Amino acid sequence: MRPNPRPNLFHLLNAGGQLPPDLAPQIEEVGRTAFLRLADRLGLDGMDAALYVSPWTIPETGLVGNAPDGFSVHVSITPDNPHFRAGWRRELPATLAHELHHARRWRHADLGTLLDALVFEGLALHFEAGERGEVPLYARPTSDLDELWKRAQAQLDGPYDYHAWFMGSAAQDLPRWGGYALGFELVRRFLNGAGGDAETHAATPSEDLRDAWGQAVTAGA
Repeated sequence: MRPNPRPNLFHLLNAGGQLPPDLAPQIEEVGRTAFLRLADRLGLDGMDAALYVSPWTIPETGLVGNAPDGFSVHVSITPDNPHFRAGWRRELPATLAHELHHARRWRHADLGTLLDALVFEGLALHFEAGERGEVPLYARPTSDLDELWKRAQAQLDGPYDYHAWFMGSAAQDLPRWGGYALGFELVRRFLNGAGGDAETHAATPSEDLRDAWGQAVTAGA
């Protein structure tokens, strides 16, 4: 944290009354509490978090997050999604954990290459897993990760299609969430050898993880 820390601010955007009245105060309380706790844990100050209603969220959860820079995180929710009602008390803090880790890393690293993106997402997923107590849905492999890593190696340092690698692409034969699962496994193998966790390695250069996949296989991981 900086010598003269700035406050962290949580904003519930609900001027239009889009949130159900029975949920709005609960969501604000749970979201604000988790945001302040997690930002403090990551040593972040000067953060803004905005939570608002949107129809464009992950269908399986009714939430989605975004961290465009090192000083703000956005969380969209779809209250009328039945999955949201069933699991928001778990998913909201977990989503904030993921995005706040991104914000922490944005202050030290960039997202210019596929290797950067895999490390960015992998570290955030591990931090999120610690918050939710299990591997996130989008980090669970649905394809052969060794084969996916072979494909990724050819693009680690060059131009790449973020949406295809992380959201999936039938045209490119890339599975949904493949990049997330690949990044999670890459970071897992790195942590097995290097020690530490997603917090202690929040600023670790992506280059340090380049050989983690092969080293872990050699070591029998």
